Amino acid sequence: MNLTDVMRDIAARLATIDDSWSVYPYPPGTVSAPAAVVSYPDTYTYDATYGRGSDELTLTVALVAGRVHDDSTRDQLSTWLAGTGDTSVKAGLEADEGNYTAFDSIHVAGVEFDTTTIGSNTHMVALVEVRIAGQGGQ
Repeated sequence: MNLTDVMRDIAARLATIDDSWSVYPYPPGTVSAPAAVVSYPDTYTYDATYGRGSDELTLTVALVAGRVHDDSTRDQLSTWLAGTGDTSVKAGLEADEGNYTAFDSIHVAGVEFDTTTIGSNTHMVALVEVRIAGQGGQ
């Protein structure tokens, strides 16, 4: 798998999920909420199957929402993190799996929560764990 192509494919799909956010195919210098940021892999495993048959990687998509103390932030995260629905990140990334060109399979495995400071405001961030598998030797 080519890392650049994987990150671009995921960003392109994220762009179809919610019209309100900015999508970044790699971590930018600055972010304005709402945003979806495709991060570099936490792990990249070669030879997951025999003879360069497939590689696997796990990366994080950071969903940057509104300010921590706003109930609209909770509501926005609820739609992004739902298991189904038009603005569900899980459903959107896993839909039509065969249409990705950079890899063969994708699984949204879970979410952790954190905060980040943008300007003088503390924003909620949902860190979505995404597992990818694709042909090795590419």
